[in-house]
Amino acid sequence: MDKYPAPSPMRTPIKVLVADENPGRAKALSDTLRADPSLDVQSVPVGMNLIEAVHQYYPDVVLVDMARADRDALDSVRALSVPALERPIALFVDEDDVGLMETAFDTGVCSYNVLDAPPDDVKPLLRAAIALYERFQRTRAELSAAQQEIEERRIIDQAKKLFMKNEKTNETQAYRWFRGRAMQTSQRIVTVATQYLAAQQKSDTP
Repeated sequence: MDKYPAPSPMRTPIKVLVADENPGRAKALSDTLRADPSLDVQSVPVGMNLIEAVHQYYPDVVLVDMARADRDALDSVRALSVPALERPIALFVDEDDVGLMETAFDTGVCSYNVLDAPPDDVKPLLRAAIALYERFQRTRAELSAAQQEIEERRIIDQAKKLFMKNEKTNETQAYRWFRGRAMQTSQRIVTVATQYLAAQQKSDTP
């Protein structure tokens, strides 16, 4: 009986990029992972840095294997924190270091694993890294949306107050004006409010 079941035709293999500065270890780990048909495994080629490899292979998850991880070795991982390159990262190290672990998470590592050697079946670890990454992305998107909503309300409130002062109206009338203007121009109210504030600022400038 095969050690690994064939991947379901409805499920796309997980694209894994293996990064290890030791070519021998990288090859051994990659060969082990390739025994699982549900994984599509690539190694960072000799002479290519991690950023270039992510650009080329566009993996679902990056597996970084370090014998003696340190803060300098995590610089390439930190470089993946930019939106265009950001990926779930699973880090394997063979020595426990609480300070290093905290640094690793700060650089964007989703899964920190202290292992003498990666287990034969790393799918649970890789899937956990992907799930944590996706959860973080959702939380960040929700926070960004909430912050944007607060900022838009601030702009609208500021515009309404200025409109009320200029036109001697109440808040209801001011909001009705901005809403009507937004409907007439097929724009969002916050856009109209921003334009109104910019126009007023321009008119007040000597």
